[in-house]
Amino acid sequence: MPRVPLLLGGFAPFLAVSVFHLAVKLAGLVDLDRATKGLTIPALLLGLVIVLVVGRLRLRTPVLAMLVVALTLSWLGDMTLAFLELGLVFFLTAHLAYIAVFQLAFRRRPSWWAVGLAPWYAGLVLALWPYLGAYTAPVLVYGAALALMAAWATRGNAFTMIGGALFVASDSLLAFRLFTPLFQTPPEDVLIMGLYLAAQLCIVLGVLRTAVPRAPRARRAAAARA
Repeated sequence: MPRVPLLLGGFAPFLAVSVFHLAVKLAGLVDLDRATKGLTIPALLLGLVIVLVVGRLRLRTPVLAMLVVALTLSWLGDMTLAFLELGLVFFLTAHLAYIAVFQLAFRRRPSWWAVGLAPWYAGLVLALWPYLGAYTAPVLVYGAALALMAAWATRGNAFTMIGGALFVASDSLLAFRLFTPLFQTPPEDVLIMGLYLAAQLCIVLGVLRTAVPRAPRARRAAAARA
């Protein structure tokens, strides 16, 4: 795992942008809320790059590529959620990308407690069913992908498991906000977004635990000549 000072320094921009974004959301500053929302995931990607470069760490290429894809799709989902169908497509594909990340980065089987996602899924669908209308099929598919992502997150470590659980909590509350009269106040919106940002950070930290130190350049050159 990268050193704590490195992580704090690398992800300081993400933490600062996230706190500012949540503050303006709580204050009801709609235009500033929209403007800063698009900065959160790019700041997280920047933190990932800083930690890898400054810490001289290496993630396996397929893992890093899929992690960047998942974060990028999440950012596109953030930017297009006002167009609900399009936003759902981006977040759905982001969850599929995260499943690929966990499959590539970790070798353990999903934890037994992932079976608890089945009653969560059934309960969520039952609670939302009267409100979904034409969105019934998309929400069923999205919920299944979210559950599978959270289950696959248990293949990793404590960070990925917490990230998956926070994602489930955030998206569950968001579903009630989008389709029912519940969770419509700014503090509840802040809670939903705060859980989402924490989920993204935890997943990135969990994947970073699989990073290994880069070999010194001289050693790599010697190995290439051998």
